[in-house]
Amino acid sequence: MASYVQIRKPLKDALSKPDFDRDGLDFLINRLDDKARRETGYNRDEALRCSRAVRAFQATFNPKSFSRLTISPSPKMISTRVEGVKLNVSLDAQVTATKDDVTNSGGIVLLFAFSADRGSLKERLATTSGLVLWALEGGQMEPLPRLCMAADLAEYEIVKASASHARFRERVAESCKEIAARWDDVEPPADYDGPEWR
Repeated sequence: MASYVQIRKPLKDALSKPDFDRDGLDFLINRLDDKARRETGYNRDEALRCSRAVRAFQATFNPKSFSRLTISPSPKMISTRVEGVKLNVSLDAQVTATKDDVTNSGGIVLLFAFSADRGSLKERLATTSGLVLWALEGGQMEPLPRLCMAADLAEYEIVKASASHARFRERVAESCKEIAARWDDVEPPADYDGPEWR
């Protein structure tokens, strides 16, 4: 079963509400804590995990830090093509900032990695914010690295895209080139029962 299912949408919605929907999330925490007291086993553990994640969201997203930005619901999916491979990026919110009549864009991705290996996660956060920046390029508004963010709720940290991204993009392009070269030889497992493969 997937973790954090009951809070992903409320947290995503809270990003674009005033004060990050502090009152609504406080109510959600109370409901989750009540559920944890009533339930046992997996349901109890999941309620506790979700309650912890909502509290972490509130600690990570300080309204004052975002007061100069406009945060709105995200488009369904943004994508970019790299060496023949389509990279899809799913945002939890869209970010815009206006200065001197120029509006720039960005996005936020929430990561619920409370039990992940922290060493590999740091690179994942940098990769995620970098992919947000890359996918937004060529859109209606010019993206800025500081507006492209991956939020690590477990560490109350927001990682912004690097302005110097040449090496990162070279690595991604090399990986995509390798994937594209091998793709025709990839077959689903013998017990695959999904949609048409090709």
